[in-house]
Amino acid sequence: MRRMKRTQSCRVVAAACCLVSIGVAGHAETFDCVIKPSMLLKIGSPVSTTLQTVEVDRGQHVTRGQVIARLESTVQAADLALDEARASNTSEVLSRQAKLAFAEAEDSRGEKLLEGSNIPRQKVDELRTNLRVAQEDLQLAVSDQKLLTLQMERSRALLDQRTIRSPIEGIVVQRLLGPGEFVHEDSPIVELAQIDPLYVEAYPPVRVVQQIKEGMTGSVHPDAQPDRSYQAPVTIVDRVFDPASGTFGVRLTLPNPDHALSAGLRCSVSFGADSEAGNATSATAVR
Repeated sequence: MRRMKRTQSCRVVAAACCLVSIGVAGHAETFDCVIKPSMLLKIGSPVSTTLQTVEVDRGQHVTRGQVIARLESTVQAADLALDEARASNTSEVLSRQAKLAFAEAEDSRGEKLLEGSNIPRQKVDELRTNLRVAQEDLQLAVSDQKLLTLQMERSRALLDQRTIRSPIEGIVVQRLLGPGEFVHEDSPIVELAQIDPLYVEAYPPVRVVQQIKEGMTGSVHPDAQPDRSYQAPVTIVDRVFDPASGTFGVRLTLPNPDHALSAGLRCSVSFGADSEAGNATSATAVR
């Protein structure tokens, strides 16, 4: 009798365990995460000088190549104007070309006169020498003109260096300096954040390391939008674990073209049946 009761009890426990395992399998396990910008840059100056203007402010959207700040550039602008004037002056080259044409004509006449013995050989040698000198003078003038052009390009580059442009499309996180302040090479002017795409950083326990693979899709649920989820692919799975916490890092790349999400939000992410079903609508919000 006792053996029959013990057998029935074991069956009840086994059934309960089965129900629990089904419940876990039906609902994917979630892990805490944080939504971060894909880039966080502090934009500085390549030279030490005074800030003339700062064109952006906190919270402003900037595009790649947009002017962020301008440095004091009076001297550089004057140097460029001077070099442009020198490079555009081609009178020396034109003069050498005219002298070369005259020397060629003289040499041609001398050759004809020499055929009829109407000119001394020494005079013909002199004309040939004048021709070679005119050719060398023209090459030197052309070379000098190229150097002036290169000097102009250098001055233009130095002037362009005084205009600070955004290397990315993003949001101004903060403005650190203003017009009139002195900027060093190691003192940033503004801080920019790229929020398209966003990075979702999660640190699940090591026990699930074999279940999360690069390329699989995760379902991201921002705390600020509890009724919405976003599908994002896994792009990085760390192979070096944190022994203190027993976790490893996972990064998902979340497209954010319309800037619907902000960086710095806490979230939860799951990898399971729900996230696999979202593969067809990856990187889209699902209500």
